[in-house]
Amino acid sequence: MIKEFNALNGKDVSREELQKMIAKAKKKNNTEVVYRLSKILLDNPQFDTFTISVKKYPTALNAPYHVGAYKEALTENGKLRKGWRFVKGRIVKTAKIPKPSKKEGLQKSGRLKKGYKYAKGGKIVKITSKKKD
Repeated sequence: MIKEFNALNGKDVSREELQKMIAKAKKKNNTEVVYRLSKILLDNPQFDTFTISVKKYPTALNAPYHVGAYKEALTENGKLRKGWRFVKGRIVKTAKIPKPSKKEGLQKSGRLKKGYKYAKGGKIVKITSKKKD
């Protein structure tokens, strides 16, 4: 279908031929040809013959080809993946730093210190006394 469309370059074509070509393109689900030919017909309703000049547009974006650490750190769109960052113009993998676990309220033996208790979900909570009025 695209070869037929590109073959129209520099030719005089009637409105009926363009309408037949649009119908073929719709059957083959070629939206680029449908849009471009329909625009010609809709923009010029007073004419029955057209001299067509076809411009070739790029159909996809050219993504840069990445090598080495860049290939691992960047997505196809060029975005930085999670766990990577730029440092002084270079890509560096970030180290995972373990979160310190809170051992407040526990003795070295693993028993609760005085004044602490277990709350819902296994959390250790400090016991506070209610003030008397």
